[in-house]
Amino acid sequence: MAQDFEQLMKDIFGESISRLTKFETEQTKKLVDKAHEIAREAVKDDITRLKAEINELRSRVAVLEAERVAASNEQV
Repeated sequence: MAQDFEQLMKDIFGESISRLTKFETEQTKKLVDKAHEIAREAVKDDITRLKAEINELRSRVAVLEAERVAASNEQV
């Protein structure tokens, strides 16, 4: 049905429908790109905080592993 409509528009308006479609596609891409930019900016602080928490957890796991190894060596 959409193709029928598009063909009807091409028959009525000729080549200008192609330019209109191209314009619509470009504007949609700009809008989506802007939405992505806004979304990235919105979560930037959360991502930074999560990265810091991940690094802290990695450090704690390393300490726990070292303690486990030390405890294991003491038992031998």
